[in-house]
Amino acid sequence: MRWLLFLSRAAFMCGVFMLLAFSLLFVTWHNEETVSSTIIMAGYGLAMVLLPLIAFLYLVFAITSSKKLAAVPRWLIFSNIVLLIIFLIFTFYINDPYYHQG
Repeated sequence: MRWLLFLSRAAFMCGVFMLLAFSLLFVTWHNEETVSSTIIMAGYGLAMVLLPLIAFLYLVFAITSSKKLAAVPRWLIFSNIVLLIIFLIFTFYINDPYYHQG
């Protein structure tokens, strides 16, 4: 199950870049436009694909056989699920057009 471990690590890195992209929304800590656009694309674009995919794979392997899921450390599973929840909250709640209306 090395591919699951690889995808889990890649999803974690995408989640970290997603958090960096969120920080760019609130604080402009970098003036380079190319670096900022790279962080935003890596954060949002890849997290949009990898975080739900890896969470779905965790669910499938948890239901079918937990031995395959034992190859991935528990902290990595937990952090990927938390990053997915943060991504979903940002995508569906904060980006809601009616969120900022009184």
